[in-house]
Amino acid sequence: MCWLRAWSQILLPIFLSLVFIQLFVSFSDNKITKIHHHKKQQIEAKSLEEECAQKTTCPSCTQDKRCIWCREEGICKKYCFPYANCQFNSIFWANCRVDLFGIVMLILVAVILVGFLWYCIAFYFYMYEREAIYYPRGGQFPVYNWSAA
Repeated sequence: MCWLRAWSQILLPIFLSLVFIQLFVSFSDNKITKIHHHKKQQIEAKSLEEECAQKTTCPSCTQDKRCIWCREEGICKKYCFPYANCQFNSIFWANCRVDLFGIVMLILVAVILVGFLWYCIAFYFYMYEREAIYYPRGGQFPVYNWSAA
């Protein structure tokens, strides 16, 4: 239980500082009304859509990280991941060789491999701490004195 307390003492100030930074950023308006700011964002989004729509090839589209190439339709769209209106396995972002589904699968495999590695290391140290490591044939076994004396 002590390790839980130690991690909480480390992570709690970090999370609290992130919350305070987020609150500070959300309440600081830089003297711009929210309506004006929202309209400005809409204008920028429309210009980005038009900018992406002008690109006609996959390499030119994927050079801009704000655009995605939809292989089905053969057009360049603004990068809006959940609402791209394109199948997940035909979206290309940042390159024309590996689609977005392949990138997500590579990340998932990497996370699983790192997790398995951590599990193996933790199991090794657990077994080493308990002195329950299996010894090979012909090797010497540790001798325990089981007498109650």
